[in-house]
Amino acid sequence: MVIRMQDEGPPVITICPGLQPKVYPKDNVSKAIQVMVETGIGAVAVTDEQGKIIGIFTERDLLNKVLVKDKKTDEIIIGDVMTRNPIVGNPSWSVLKAIKTMAYYGFRHLPIVDDTGNYLCMVSIRELEKFITQIDIGVEPSEIIGGDWF
Repeated sequence: MVIRMQDEGPPVITICPGLQPKVYPKDNVSKAIQVMVETGIGAVAVTDEQGKIIGIFTERDLLNKVLVKDKKTDEIIIGDVMTRNPIVGNPSWSVLKAIKTMAYYGFRHLPIVDDTGNYLCMVSIRELEKFITQIDIGVEPSEIIGGDWF
């Protein structure tokens, strides 16, 4: 069964949690971890002093580039371990376009930037999932899953 949304949903910026987790390339990994913990988002944008996004640092970067190599988080500079030139979304993108982009590339966080590259917010797959669960698709859960689960 294919379930179709009536439209592609509102602009993704409308469901951005308003959080702008960010660090600068000269910050250390400990600072990025602190920001991720404070915001509850497992990724931070890395911006220059003007607010332009130049990278992203995620939980996966922490695991694969820092912890696995037994590096100390307060001695490693974000600019050395961030993912450079990340794929970003535009605030006018639909929710569905954001979901498709994240699914296609296999990531859980999408920085949203304006037309000049200024970082606006970070949307996570968790916020997108919450939005999707609130949509009335006109189908009962048992019809999707099958059986008497509910």
